[in-house]
Amino acid sequence: MPLEQSPFCSSSWLENCGPGGFVFHNSCGLVKTTIKGIPALFTPNWAVDCGLVLNNYSGDEYSVFVEEINKRSEHYITIDLPPCFDEFRLSTAIVKQHTPSNIKVQWRHTRILELPTKLPSNRRKQVKRAEREMISCEEVQNWNKVHVLHDKSRNRKDIKNDSDQLGKLLNSIASEDFSFAVEAKSPEGECIASGGFILLPNKRCLYAFGGQKRGPLSAIASVAMLAEAIEIAKSKGARWFDFGGSSDPGVDRFYKEFGAKSIPRPRLIKISWWLRPILKFLRPDLN
Repeated sequence: MPLEQSPFCSSSWLENCGPGGFVFHNSCGLVKTTIKGIPALFTPNWAVDCGLVLNNYSGDEYSVFVEEINKRSEHYITIDLPPCFDEFRLSTAIVKQHTPSNIKVQWRHTRILELPTKLPSNRRKQVKRAEREMISCEEVQNWNKVHVLHDKSRNRKDIKNDSDQLGKLLNSIASEDFSFAVEAKSPEGECIASGGFILLPNKRCLYAFGGQKRGPLSAIASVAMLAEAIEIAKSKGARWFDFGGSSDPGVDRFYKEFGAKSIPRPRLIKISWWLRPILKFLRPDLN
């Protein structure tokens, strides 16, 4: 592939996030599947976006990409595009002006921090407190705790989770140059917060997986873990730290307090007319 490829288009991701993964139009990763027997096309599992990479991000080039989506025969299509950020070259104007009317654009957001940066005073105090509590943070090669604590986080929120498939994905990407993991440990050596991070095109580092073991030190351990990850991301050449965004107001506020700005993320939705009344009840978030 002549362009810089997103990890979400890599064989490590597409061959281990579940069946049906493939590189679409030589520019992004997608998953072809069925839902209740209905052909569907989605963003790869556990990927925050499809990893779209274009040559020059012009309106004409984006139009070609969306027209290829429009030619697909699947009745149920949801594709998450990367954040619309001037420095990432995909703009909200291009998406708004060049997405055909039969494809709905649903706007969400992520939180992105420009690097290098000095964390806000409240976050720096929490990192100092973590040091006083003898919480240690380090980059690790084994992603087992990332898997375990990510599972715990999703289970607490009652989010559907295929733990076995996630384990295969994490084992696959753990050895890739585009990934790294960080653990925060208690004085006794117990991992109480962990994160898995992905280095994406445009020098963006994504907080892709993570969780914590609930307890009196879990909050400051998570802050210290993320502060360490930000430093590691800088050392690996990242200019932007992407927290991944969240529809949970409390989580979103947690990311915002790192100084991260809200950046729009578009989701493309195409649903056959006869399927819309059904999905209106099954997936109200798509309306």
